[in-house]
Amino acid sequence: MRHVWWRTHLRALPELGALARFGDFAEVDGFVPYLIGALDLPAGGTLVELGCGRGSFLVRVAEWGYQVTGVEDSEPMLAEARLAAARRGITVALRTGSRITLAERNHFDGAVILDYGTLSDSENAEQLRCTVAALRPGGRMAFSCCNPHYWARPAEMEHRIVEGVDVLRRWGFDFDGGAVTSRVRCIFPDGRRQELAPARYRAYTLPELRTLIAAVGLADLAMCGEDAQGNPLPGRRPEPLQTPFFHCVALKPAGGEGGEGI
Repeated sequence: MRHVWWRTHLRALPELGALARFGDFAEVDGFVPYLIGALDLPAGGTLVELGCGRGSFLVRVAEWGYQVTGVEDSEPMLAEARLAAARRGITVALRTGSRITLAERNHFDGAVILDYGTLSDSENAEQLRCTVAALRPGGRMAFSCCNPHYWARPAEMEHRIVEGVDVLRRWGFDFDGGAVTSRVRCIFPDGRRQELAPARYRAYTLPELRTLIAAVGLADLAMCGEDAQGNPLPGRRPEPLQTPFFHCVALKPAGGEGGEGI
């Protein structure tokens, strides 16, 4: 899931510049088969992703033959998503808009929120509610969030080189708020430095997740762990102290409207 945590930092930028190149479609190839299988989409089915970022997952799913809609509140990131779709000759519906509102009702066969928890607690709950309301009865929703048992440890610094840029990321854990915090500094080859906006990722315990999905009308919560590359491993329960992210799938019961309760 390294490719997902970038989204929250980049959303705050008025323009992406050289950072538009960070991450590539190869990073998501191991994740897409999990999404397709977990959502159990019908042939040519419809999918919506809230917070689609630069479209790496959405475009890949479209290449599998599904009708996809992406919603993103960062216009610079959405512009990159449009370019990615055009380069691959893929038709996707991309729109700038809030990540906590969807006008559709009982419309989509599946829904995805890969960076769940990046908003306030009330907005996170609203994001779930509006997504469930947009799902058809019998549709499934896949979402990923931080595992608090893994991240509740002393702060650490991580150094990576991405596209020739030194990326220093310091993450910690806010015990009062139950959230992972992240700060990033980029050092470019010409010596220029750029501090990205701080990011916060709410980390939900399993009881909290069960309460959330029940409140919005979802059922049958399933959760799995991931491999060393961050790809979900269906059928394998997450190791509480070794799995950074929970990968979850829940069902909107047939005949249920969903979207109510919180």
